[in-house]
Amino acid sequence: MSKNVSSFVSKLEKISDDKSQVYLPSLKKDINVTSLTIKQQKDLISSSLDGLKGAINFSRTLNKVVLDSTNINDLKIYDRLPIVIGLRKDSLGGKIKSGEEKIDLERIIANIKKIPLEIEDKSSVNYKNLKLNLKVPTLKQENILLNKVEQDIDNESEDLKQGVGLLYIVELLKFIVSLEIDDEVIDFSDIRISERMELVEKLPLSIYNEVSAFIEKINDYNNTILSSDDFELSIDSEFFDSSINE
Repeated sequence: MSKNVSSFVSKLEKISDDKSQVYLPSLKKDINVTSLTIKQQKDLISSSLDGLKGAINFSRTLNKVVLDSTNINDLKIYDRLPIVIGLRKDSLGGKIKSGEEKIDLERIIANIKKIPLEIEDKSSVNYKNLKLNLKVPTLKQENILLNKVEQDIDNESEDLKQGVGLLYIVELLKFIVSLEIDDEVIDFSDIRISERMELVEKLPLSIYNEVSAFIEKINDYNNTILSSDDFELSIDSEFFDSSINE
């Protein structure tokens, strides 16, 4: 790289390091975020173009953008949307086109500020002599899992690529941190993804409703803050490439 180009890269990095503020409900305060770059936009738009792997890659890329923009390593998955909405507004403007609708992001930001975040980070489910310990994952933990899942998709047979079934199992894996039977405990962070999947698939269906209820609290929160009157905002690759004039 020539000296002039290197100098401009350094200067552009300083310009891109400008901060804006986003309200984060879990902390009940504004936090500083770094504006999106064109590279991050490119990565987000291109990440979802490959079926099941694309869906996994988009989630992972979105998490990385949030982590890089905040430099906060312990953000939980319910922190993602408030930050993403703020980053999108700051970088591409406060109005977007979703289908035929024109949406003002200020209405979503108002939801973020007024709708209480009432989610317990931990829970447990008991069934006979079985106990499942649940915990809301951090974005970093989710990305570690998504990385391993993508590797498994690459390495395993086509049967593992059954989209709905795999995503269903992955969603459960995100939240289960350990299993206990009698006096024996197995920590999911100590075993391989394939072993976690095998254990989850062997769980009795009777426990599903309680596990699902724990997960749905986060999904319900996300859906609520993304809804306003007659529309519900979707966060996908087009969300980062659909700006319209104010």
